[in-house]
Amino acid sequence: MSEPRPEFDELLDRYLTGKLTEDEATRLLSLLESHPDLGAELLDQFAVDASLRDLAGKAGPLVPVPQAEPVKPSPQQARRLARVALAIVVAASVVFVISRIPGPSVGPLPSAGAEEPTTAAIAVLTRAVGAEWTSSKGPAVGAVLEPGWLKLNAGLVEIEFFSGARVVLEGPAEFQLVSADEAFCGAGRLTAEVPSHATGFRIGTPQGALVDRGTAFGLSVTPAGAEVHVFQGKVELHGNAGRRDLITGEGIAVAPNRADRRLPANSGGFVTSPDLDRRENEATLRERKQWEAAGKAWNADSALLARFDFEVPAPTRTIRNLATNGSTVGNGTVVGCDRADGSRPGTGALEFGRVVDRVRVAITGEFRSLTLLARVRVGGLDRKFNSLLMSDAFDPGAVHWQVLSDGRVRLGVSNRPRHTDYDSPRVFTPNRLGQWIHLAVVYDAEARRVTHYADGVPLNRQELTVDVTLRPGRAELGNWNPATRSDPVPIRHFSGRMDEFAVFSRPLSDDEIRRHADGRPFR
Repeated sequence: MSEPRPEFDELLDRYLTGKLTEDEATRLLSLLESHPDLGAELLDQFAVDASLRDLAGKAGPLVPVPQAEPVKPSPQQARRLARVALAIVVAASVVFVISRIPGPSVGPLPSAGAEEPTTAAIAVLTRAVGAEWTSSKGPAVGAVLEPGWLKLNAGLVEIEFFSGARVVLEGPAEFQLVSADEAFCGAGRLTAEVPSHATGFRIGTPQGALVDRGTAFGLSVTPAGAEVHVFQGKVELHGNAGRRDLITGEGIAVAPNRADRRLPANSGGFVTSPDLDRRENEATLRERKQWEAAGKAWNADSALLARFDFEVPAPTRTIRNLATNGSTVGNGTVVGCDRADGSRPGTGALEFGRVVDRVRVAITGEFRSLTLLARVRVGGLDRKFNSLLMSDAFDPGAVHWQVLSDGRVRLGVSNRPRHTDYDSPRVFTPNRLGQWIHLAVVYDAEARRVTHYADGVPLNRQELTVDVTLRPGRAELGNWNPATRSDPVPIRHFSGRMDEFAVFSRPLSDDEIRRHADGRPFR
């Protein structure tokens, strides 16, 4: 860079902090006019700062460029003079800048007139007990389901269709979602409960189709044929032999190349809702013990700076740091926030939704690398930026972890006069709102990369563009409280629930992130 670089950096920093005087604004303009190679960087920093401060469209009218004998302006006018200089650079350098703007951020945010997002979902997976899927990563509880096949190797899952029909599927099973009113069972056992407003719900089988008329029934499909057992109400069976009606207490066995065989309904071989309740409670106790054991192991990790599980009994406003390794990071303080159910039965969470809701923390110290983890349920992305963990300041090393309105997750790192953003691909699509997701991001100075994760799976890896020592300092979970602001504070509060947050002073590996997401110890 050319000779005036140190002076340029100092003037730019004073502009970004709102301290630029009239004389300094004039000098900055002179530097920019005489050294156009500084224009690209200045434009980049202006765009980043404007994005961070959420001031787009809020600046007042620009004042004339200072001449040889300028009139002494007020501090506010002095800041506007600096903006004039920026406008001149934009006009003079736009072609040059567009050709070389760097940065790992992925694409622009959608414009106000962008087409509304849509969904093809027809059902939701409401419960699961010991579910093992054919694919390595099957749908989680709360996941919305689009048309397609579900292949369950073992365990139980409950599916609620948008029509109101509910199906409990027992593995091994192959089950195809067709529409909100129709499914197909290729193999396996299920119990269906269909309320009166969902009358007409249809389940196909290789031996024929069942049309419900407001009932509860069991279905078993094997290579040898299918059995239907009506526990309550009426079911129509449509097959090669035509239509047959079954009422409460009746059953039928249908097989290829054989006559249908009538039989009494037997609920003993099927999992009903009360059975699912009991098995879910038993599984919850086992998972709770596993989770507590894993939590003790995480808490004792020498690199753990802070871990909050959000088990905060009312009216307590202090959230305890569970790290047991002598971490200097203290407890957190809850401001606002309602108590809510967590991601696992019997656990707690904090509900963020109002502009006042936040948890105040102080992550003191300097760190070459950091790993941030949070388990969240996003209710909506109503703002341009939605806070996860936000340092109060923009000092070098400040950390800003947030969700963008288009569903990407961003890690921002300050290093005045530069601020670098590392964005994930889109995580929160309309179909994933309202379900629990485990988020993680690793800032690894040794490997010189940033990696984003969702539910333990790496999403992308980006090379560090600037090597910065991280200093999160005073910060907030679920909100933002900028420390040196004279303008109105941008609204960046989180809308949803958080039931775990942790920060480690080392880069966790892919396997460790996956284990944390699954609730297992690292080793």
